[in-house]
Amino acid sequence: MIMTNVKMSLSSIRSNRIRSFLTMLGVIIGVMSVVMTVSIGEGVKNQVLTQISNLGSNIITIQPGQPGVDSSGKIKNIKLTAPISTSTLSEADVATIAAVRGVVAVSPNAVLTTSVESAETPAYGDGVVMATTYDTKNVLNQSVEYGEFFEKSDMTKDVAIIGSNVADALYHQRDPIGRAVIIKGHEYIIRGVLSAAPENPLNIGPNYNNAIYIPFDSAKRLMNGPLQISELNIKVAAGQKLSDITNRVKDALYSAHNNQYDFTVVSQKEYLNLANQLFTLLTTFVAAVAGISLLVGGIGIMNIMLVSVSERTREIGVRKAIGATNQQILSQFLVEAVVISIFGGIFGVLLSLVASFILRISTAIHPSISLETILLATGVSTLVGIIFGITPAIQAARKDPIEALRHQ
Repeated sequence: MIMTNVKMSLSSIRSNRIRSFLTMLGVIIGVMSVVMTVSIGEGVKNQVLTQISNLGSNIITIQPGQPGVDSSGKIKNIKLTAPISTSTLSEADVATIAAVRGVVAVSPNAVLTTSVESAETPAYGDGVVMATTYDTKNVLNQSVEYGEFFEKSDMTKDVAIIGSNVADALYHQRDPIGRAVIIKGHEYIIRGVLSAAPENPLNIGPNYNNAIYIPFDSAKRLMNGPLQISELNIKVAAGQKLSDITNRVKDALYSAHNNQYDFTVVSQKEYLNLANQLFTLLTTFVAAVAGISLLVGGIGIMNIMLVSVSERTREIGVRKAIGATNQQILSQFLVEAVVISIFGGIFGVLLSLVASFILRISTAIHPSISLETILLATGVSTLVGIIFGITPAIQAARKDPIEALRHQ
């Protein structure tokens, strides 16, 4: 019976190709919107999580400001403005943390608000000047493609390590070793160029390709005084339990800051969890909004099916006259609505695959379409066909055979 209804549905769709396509169009757009929204959200989330993971699983970050915690004491939010807010972190904290058992290295970061230029380029607005120490290379897994990172003996020297974007923008070459970058009117000799790091399309998190590292002590001389440390990064010894070291660091800083939690200690695991929760929430919300177009597509199916029932009233009367039951008439029109919806879902998924491929090769966004997303979209489109096809099907099944045969 079902196969017979499917064949009849396909015959009806072929006989009204244009109308059937226009009916499917709403479902096609709806499914494509949902699949693309979910795939883009998942793709961007994966890119951000990969960028965070590349820093290493044994990294702890300390930022200024009180942490947002839930009742269990877990970090529930991280202030994105922390790096530019007034900091309570100091150089003394670096020594305090370095003395904690299980800590391998500590690197302070101080963002300098200053101009950057070179002899060839008058100004470079995207460059981020950061004062740090030689430990940054090991703590943040910074890979140097050309030259070398500065050493402990270079802390007072005017040398710099730049990102790949800085090298391209200021010198139009990847290997400007020995050239000078001018920071606040002072020349810093380029000692090394960092390897190109993966970037995410939303620019969430640090972009090390735009970084300009200079030695911490040299930066203090440049700025004529102490620096405001915006972040401390800690590398934990291999084999150590990250939560134990986190608690030790927190306790040590709590004592050093006169028993005040005016800082936030966050592990990479907590960063990953928060980022995952954030992107999952945003993707779900936007997908729900995009799903409204599926509702519109379902209404279109219902309208066209109501028209089809009206046009085929005599056909319904003939079928009932030769013995078709109400159940058979209902299933015929319901299957037709579902078939139209399923075809719309399939075409929507195919167009999503094409659009994702175009985005991947032409932009920095890498959509991620999973089998679960495809099955979910197809299932929802089928459900739309059932929900919005039931009313026309019931209307067709309830038609009086005598009145239907009289219909012209």
